[in-house]
Amino acid sequence: MATDELSTPHADDPRGGATRRTLLSVLPLTTAWAGAAAAVAVPVVWTIAGAVVEGSPDGLSFIVLLVPVLLFAAITALLYGFVAGALAALPDWFLRRRAPSPLGDASSVVVLTVVVTATFGGLSLSPGVSAVLPLSGWGWLALVGAATAAATSAVVARHRRRERRAAVTGLEARPA
Repeated sequence: MATDELSTPHADDPRGGATRRTLLSVLPLTTAWAGAAAAVAVPVVWTIAGAVVEGSPDGLSFIVLLVPVLLFAAITALLYGFVAGALAALPDWFLRRRAPSPLGDASSVVVLTVVVTATFGGLSLSPGVSAVLPLSGWGWLALVGAATAAATSAVVARHRRRERRAAVTGLEARPA
């Protein structure tokens, strides 16, 4: 009887032959929720900051007017984030039968950073969006790129830590 490739333990596989969970199980949802949260939080925070700087609460009524736009933006960012996160997780998914490597992690961070920053760069070229940005285009692109890279790196590191913990727990729970 032939043995299945996945059931045969390999020395480099910390889970004893099981296919590891890839970033595809984590990255799309975290990207979607982070994008939706940012689509709501950024305009609200800027409106509140503007009201504080001006010393007048009159600008806070603008938040009520923003609710339909923020709802649309949050739904759009949720869908976009899910697709972008899935796209960024593909390099790690293609490497799923191998031991986790920095190549899959780094490529996921780079892909997501490029996709999000390029999309934001394209959006910021529209006259309606560029008129409300307080920083120059390059400043915003650098900020969005840095925030995306940092957040994606944190998600990848946390996922890898969970996978290592699951592998260790799985090895300890296995009968001798």
